[in-house]
Formats: sequence, C-alpha cells, structure tokens
Amino acid sequence: EARGTRSGGDAKLKVMIIDPNPNSRDRLKDLVRDLEFVESVSDRGSPHSILDILASNPVHVLMMDRNPGGGDALEILKVIGSKSVGAGVGFVLICDELDDALRQAGADAGVRAFLQRPYDLRSIEQALTAAAPQPEAESPAQAKAREALHDTLSKLRQVSLFGGFSDGELVRLLKICRTRQFGQGTYVFHEGEPGHSLYVLVAGRLNISTVVGGQAKVLVEMTPGDCFGEMAIISAEPRSADA
Repeated sequence: EARGTRSGGDAKLKVMIIDPNPNSRDRLKDLVRDLEFVESVSDRGSPHSILDILASNPVHVLMMDRNPGGGDALEILKVIGSKSVGAGVGFVLICDELDDALRQAGADAGVRAFLQRPYDLRSIEQALTAAAPQPEAESPAQAKAREALHDTLSKLRQVSLFGGFSDGELVRLLKICRTRQFGQGTYVFHEGEPGHSLYVLVAGRLNISTVVGGQAKVLVEMTPGDCFGEMAIISAEPRSADA
C-alpha cells in the first residue's frame, strides 16, 4: 500500500506525541509511523518537563492532546512557542470537538493544524503537512551558490574516479582539495618520493615518465580530467614514476 509523501522533496519529520491515554497514544503513534515522510516518532503521557525534553530531543512537529494532563494544552503550547527550544516547531492540537472558538484560540497559541477524532491516516497526513516547518525562500545569492556548487560537482563527476560519488562525498572531497599551478617543464613529483596526494589534471598536459637505460621514457600522457598519483597511496609505496 502506498503511504503518504510530502511534496517538494522535503526532509523527513521528527514527531512527538503527547497524549495521556496510552491506547489513543499508541494508535496514533502507529499511524504516524506509517507515513513515509516521518523519520521518527516519540511519545509522552504528559507535558511534564517538556522544555527539557525538547532541548535534548528536538522535533519538527509536536502533536498534543487538548487535555494533555498537567495543564491546559493551549497555555503549554504558548510557553513552548516562546522559548528557543520551540522555535520552528509546528504544533498540532488533537481534539474531540472543533469549533471556531477553538480554532481561534489555537491560532493564538501558535497551533498550525488540528487533528479531530475520529481520525485516519489521511487526516493525520494533512495535519502533519500543514504543521511541518516550511523552507525559507531561496535568495538570489543562495541560488547562485547552489548553481555554482552543482556545476563544480558535475565537473568532478567527469573524472572517472569520482563518477560514482554522491553529492555529500564530493563536497567532503572538495574540503580537503586545493588547486596548484605548475609551469611548463616543471615536475609535480619525482620517482621514489613518498606519495601522500593524488592529482586531477584540470588544464594542460602532463607526462608520466620513468628512466629506462639512462633515457627518459614517457609512459602515458595525461589530459584534462585524468587522475594520477593514486597508486602510491593505494600501495603505500614510493612514487613509481615522474610526473
């Protein structure tokens, strides 16, 4: 059976449920867990120490029963929303009856969605989607940076060695890379040197050569996109040729 998914490729949600009724709480937890866009579901029988709990276990959406035990749900949600641990958390109020007065009171308390009993998977999905944090609009500078990163990663994937790397792996790779320029006729490394780095030729041409019978012999000519120097790292042996 196909389960609900949020549009837009949003990150999966972490959800917390507060309901004093264990049977109701367990049923809701099972249904929420069935939704593909939910990463994890935690639950509590009361809002006791909720600020400390959210500080150590932050969530995207907090679902609270209208009568959570230990206070009024709307007042509790107001307090949570006023604290740093509640910043960005979406509130869903679970209730048996829903009228205009409760809708207004809930809105004043920061409630983004209501879940009225009896509920089903579809109504839960709608409530969570409405309460989920919305991504901020991308600024022109952010869009330009994203496009530049995409272009850089695309170029890296043209190197056969990196073709199967994920975006995250390539970004980590970029953080430990640096660009160096070598003039015509200069050496990148010499045969016999220890090898601690591999290289990708970005521009120009480069010869891999060794000395045979007292004469330099070109083994291979590298062109842009070629990778070299990796064998010394893999084998933990000195460089086997000049570059």
